[in-house]
Amino acid sequence: MFCGKAINCLDIGGESSTLIAAGGSDHIIRIWDPRKPGKYDPIFQFSGHNSWISSCKWHNKSWFHLVSASYDGKVMIWDLRTAFPLGVIDSHKNKVLCADWWKDDSVISGGVDSKLCVSSGISVE
Repeated sequence: MFCGKAINCLDIGGESSTLIAAGGSDHIIRIWDPRKPGKYDPIFQFSGHNSWISSCKWHNKSWFHLVSASYDGKVMIWDLRTAFPLGVIDSHKNKVLCADWWKDDSVISGGVDSKLCVSSGISVE
């Protein structure tokens, strides 16, 4: 599987916990399904960030949802069933270095601004 640019993050999850999500220096989140033999192209690609992607994490109870963080200062919520982000969290004033799901309906993120930000009430259905 070839991404074309530096890969900064990856996570395994999604459908049956087998999909691979990865993000990097070209601002695109790519999703691969390794169960498809001989298929090395991503099955999904998400564009929305304007800078390097520093983190991507699957939701632990939803096959469709993942969160991403970027040097553009944004955290985005994605759903495999749509082409656009479900939500954009703009809590940081600078690069966001990490993000993860917390308590099923919240996202916690950390960045260069030395803050941990919690965004609650995120619906994943």
